[in-house]
Amino acid sequence: MKKKLFRIPALFLIVLLSACNGYVSSIPDTQVYFKRDLNTVQLTPFGAYMYVTEPVFAVDKIGFGGLLIYHAQDNVYYAVDLACPKEVNAHVRISPPDDLGMCKCDSCGEVYDMTFGQGSPTKGIAKEPLRHYTVSFDENDFILITR
Repeated sequence: MKKKLFRIPALFLIVLLSACNGYVSSIPDTQVYFKRDLNTVQLTPFGAYMYVTEPVFAVDKIGFGGLLIYHAQDNVYYAVDLACPKEVNAHVRISPPDDLGMCKCDSCGEVYDMTFGQGSPTKGIAKEPLRHYTVSFDENDFILITR
């Protein structure tokens, strides 16, 4: 009996994890490459963020609608596209996060929760979270955002 009880959660977990790999965002695939020195961009405190709507350097590729780089409450850095996944328009962007880590799309009214970096919709207007990008660091304290 114990083996059967174990199989059901294990099977559910396998299905859940395989479903995550098949996720396709409504935000189109575009180039993302953004590298900055962590010591100069003021992202150290929790809730700190960079809101990037225009490239600064020729090598900067900022995704579809721009980048939000957010230092979340779990002490992890996250990067999401600024374009609202409900609107799918590069010029319809979420707002910068407020003091509670909430970002709002003024066009559709959805509010996205960045508190722990997920960018999850809170009102049920949008059916998917903000598009995530990969965040990594090098040995010289540079943060690198890629797709």
